[in-house]
Amino acid sequence: MRIFLSLTSILSLGFLFSFCSSPSVRAHSGEVLVIYSGNTLGELKPCGCSREEDQGGVERRATYLKKTLTKHGNVLLLDTGDSFDQPTQQGKIKAHYLMKSLQAMNYSAIMLGDKDLVYGKDFIKNQPGIPWVGSNYKIDGLPLSRYKIKQFNKGLKVAILAVGDPALFYSDKSQQMESAEKTVKALVLELQSQEQPDLILLMTHMKRDKALSFLSTPGIDIIVNGNIEKATDVIDMNPVERDGKIFVQAGPRGQKMGELSIKISASGEKSFSQKMVPLGSAFEFDVEMTALYEKYNEEIETLFFETMTARRSKTTEKVYAGDTICKTCHSKGHETWTQSRHGHAYATLKKVNKAFDPECLVCHVVGFNKPGGFISELDTPDLENVQCENCHGSGLQHSQSPQPGFGSQAKKACVQCHVKNHSPKFQFDKYWSKIKH
Repeated sequence: MRIFLSLTSILSLGFLFSFCSSPSVRAHSGEVLVIYSGNTLGELKPCGCSREEDQGGVERRATYLKKTLTKHGNVLLLDTGDSFDQPTQQGKIKAHYLMKSLQAMNYSAIMLGDKDLVYGKDFIKNQPGIPWVGSNYKIDGLPLSRYKIKQFNKGLKVAILAVGDPALFYSDKSQQMESAEKTVKALVLELQSQEQPDLILLMTHMKRDKALSFLSTPGIDIIVNGNIEKATDVIDMNPVERDGKIFVQAGPRGQKMGELSIKISASGEKSFSQKMVPLGSAFEFDVEMTALYEKYNEEIETLFFETMTARRSKTTEKVYAGDTICKTCHSKGHETWTQSRHGHAYATLKKVNKAFDPECLVCHVVGFNKPGGFISELDTPDLENVQCENCHGSGLQHSQSPQPGFGSQAKKACVQCHVKNHSPKFQFDKYWSKIKH
């Protein structure tokens, strides 16, 4: 005869033993594959400026998932949040299409990162088909599942929790989020009493050290953490195993997918195998996701023309000389420039149909979104490409009254565009030798 106790009676009796100190009475043997992502920061598709960073994107992710799902039966597909980045018009459009892609990929559970609230709770609420889970979140008007239960064949059951660190989300922690630690302990007891899962997986959105501390929480078998401050952050993706449990972290910008295989023996013992799968050119673009990305491009092109009037209004007076005027006194330097990739930067965008994308234009033309800067190839064709003034500063006044020392701080301008995402191997001395003038 089996006796079931309510959570209230268990707590009142003050049981001293941990429910997870020994295998669950309903432990089923089998294997579960956890596929996890996170920290995407709105990257629908890598820009392709460098081969080293040409990884990720929803087109390759969908292809990877379709291939993987055909090989495995019991699969959990999770995302740890920080799907969005800075709040801009383009960023919001990108966020909308990223949500549509995640919906199409049929994720099992997705948690909110602190960056995912940049467009407000209504934006999150209006994303159909997204399996949000937030165990300790308290957001008025935005109900989130406290946990998810995934039931596999032959009775294997997995519970998924998700907690965020209040310190990352709100300054007034007590009003907005419950304690992550207290929430996890209470839900573990509730799950073991009512659901009796074979595995309890905890998704966390917090700094690594704090997330690692949950390995000592009774009942938790797996921790999948995600948190990123900026796109250039280096994330330690090596797993940590301790006392029959495992901790893993999602990589940056959706470039790699994490795979964690869990095998459960008949006695309830668990073994783990983990790896990161780079989403490189070996994965072809998924047709459905490519069509989705083309719709995104259409919206960005519309945005480009809609904002053209605002860019034109910034042109109160001419401030940039243009390479033709620079050439008058700096003919040798100009010749070097014409043979460099800088001298053909705008053509590169046209080749990949990105000459309307603001996030690309800012590093491929002169003064985009600045007074007197590039507007369009019809309005300002003389400001196409990465010209002298990208590095040396606006030079119209200098061209009219040349003085020594102009643009001497050009080296500082390089790192504005040669960032890790676009130029991971950038070293000034090495790159300067290619354009020295």
